[in-house]
Amino acid sequence: MKKFKDYGKYKRGDVVYVDFGHKPPGVEGGIRPCVIVSCDASNHNGAPMVTVCPLSSKLKPIPVHVRIKPNDVKGYRLKTISDFLPEDIQTVSKMAIRGKTGFIPVDADVMGEIDRALIRQLNLLATARNMVMEELNNGSENEKN
Repeated sequence: MKKFKDYGKYKRGDVVYVDFGHKPPGVEGGIRPCVIVSCDASNHNGAPMVTVCPLSSKLKPIPVHVRIKPNDVKGYRLKTISDFLPEDIQTVSKMAIRGKTGFIPVDADVMGEIDRALIRQLNLLATARNMVMEELNNGSENEKN
């Protein structure tokens, strides 16, 4: 049986510092806080990558941004209010993660706002509605059986 390499386990909602290296203007670069947005099924120990959205303390009134307050993060909190930037979503190597500082609970209101921001950014509202309707219909059918 082949053993897989252990890249470390992260969870959706973890706040981590990621080294993005040097990026072109307009793309978040350097070492910065991020929220892991990939699902836990993808974040297991054997997975070498996670999907993150960076945070920025330079607040801008952009409709898809979500304001994250320091007390929204459990563990080591953010130093200041930050914008969640879904337009900069990136899949990164776990080797680029410099440390985990805390997490946003999956049942927190701000995590719901993050989910909605990702749906808007990726233009998935119609798909999300269809999925909900299918689940509701399937639930109704399952209750009949």
